[in-house]
Amino acid sequence: MAEKMKVDLAVIGAGPAGQKGAIQAAKAGKSVAIIDRLGLLGGACLNQGTIPSKTLRSAILDLTGFVQSVYHGSAPRQVQEIPVDELRRRLERVITDENTLLAEQCANNGILTAFGTARFLDPHHLEVVDASDQVTHNIEADKVLISTGSSPRHPIDLPEGTEDLFVDSDIVFNMQKVPKSLIVLGAGIIGCEYATMFAALGVEVYLIDRRDSLLRMLDGEIGSSFAEYITKMSHLTIELGVGIERLQRSDKGEAQIVRTDGGTLEAECVFYSMGRIANLDGLHLENTGVERDKLGNITVNPLFQTTEPNIYAAGDVIGPPSLASTSVEQGRLAVRNAFLLRSHHFPDFFPYGIYTIPEISAVGPTEEELREQGVQFEVGRAHYAEIARGPIAGDTEGIIKILFHRETLEVLSVHIIGTHATELISLGQMALSLRVRIDYFVDTIFNYPTFAEGFRIAALNGLNKLDDSLSAKWS
Repeated sequence: MAEKMKVDLAVIGAGPAGQKGAIQAAKAGKSVAIIDRLGLLGGACLNQGTIPSKTLRSAILDLTGFVQSVYHGSAPRQVQEIPVDELRRRLERVITDENTLLAEQCANNGILTAFGTARFLDPHHLEVVDASDQVTHNIEADKVLISTGSSPRHPIDLPEGTEDLFVDSDIVFNMQKVPKSLIVLGAGIIGCEYATMFAALGVEVYLIDRRDSLLRMLDGEIGSSFAEYITKMSHLTIELGVGIERLQRSDKGEAQIVRTDGGTLEAECVFYSMGRIANLDGLHLENTGVERDKLGNITVNPLFQTTEPNIYAAGDVIGPPSLASTSVEQGRLAVRNAFLLRSHHFPDFFPYGIYTIPEISAVGPTEEELREQGVQFEVGRAHYAEIARGPIAGDTEGIIKILFHRETLEVLSVHIIGTHATELISLGQMALSLRVRIDYFVDTIFNYPTFAEGFRIAALNGLNKLDDSLSAKWS
């Protein structure tokens, strides 16, 4: 017999947006139930995506000594020496610990859980069904938060009997061995991350994309630096402007792609990285007034409220930026808005991190965007080769780039490529949020030797480019 629940908030999806939204509501004294089809808290972020991929990246760098070997000239350990069981153990340990922590947080906050697929009967009533389509829970909720995340897009149909040759970011960790060769289809963020990781592991990687450039959202200089770095990377071949006609199994039993120009390419495995789509199938949104945009994402207003007044949405299901970090804040704000709690608008400035090798992170507009806007700005740069911590860590190719207003000296954006870029960017984020002038970094004492000291070097570099009249304003 199905269990009945009546709650203030039903959260569909236990990823970053859902779990933080649920805890926010519970902290405000609301009764909460989380529904998740995976049967695990943390969503794809913890169990299939963000956390596993970053754990894999860290393990690869540790096991191969890749970064140090690049600087010091020694060869990284090759693929046949990599213990796959060790990679899997690291991954399972991290996921298990995080799942335990999330379960404890839910229990400590009195949050109910229902594992299965949620279906709307109407805007306030849902049923949860198990794998055999049996109803396990009937839930009545005053408010609902949809945070079901997204899944890899598969625009090319797979021939029958070839499923074993193709993986995506959701199932890549199910591979029983490290392939000798890999074709990565799609040179977006996820594609570039996995391409550089597997290449560092010694796998022969072919990165293929129909577009003519990598990671277009990057500041031009940072993008060029990244392209230059990975072009020189061993075991990685990049082919841009290449269309794919079909996928098939070759005569040798390997994965084969047939290009639109008639050429072919073979590898042991193909990694799909061609975008993601919102997980909304099976929710029966037609029983509500929730509308979707032309890309299939849920439409929300600035309060994260859908076109059905009592239903809110956050995370990947509402489209870009589709980051775990922004999803957390969206989930919290959606719940605060739903229950008329004290709230604030979504932050104007938030960083994004790209966990390629090397790391990339940025906050604020690119140099090209500032030019289009007609902003008078100057650029300050610090190369990791100038920072003592760079050679120590084996990274002399990184860059910290600060864009600031020529007259007010206000920091406008920060762009970083190199070791610990995703950690360092928080300094830039705070500078933008607090409208800090660039001379703040000159007058600040940083620990030595650290990568953070690069902010001071970049600030000095930028300020030294100003003419005497402008320099006098900060001296």
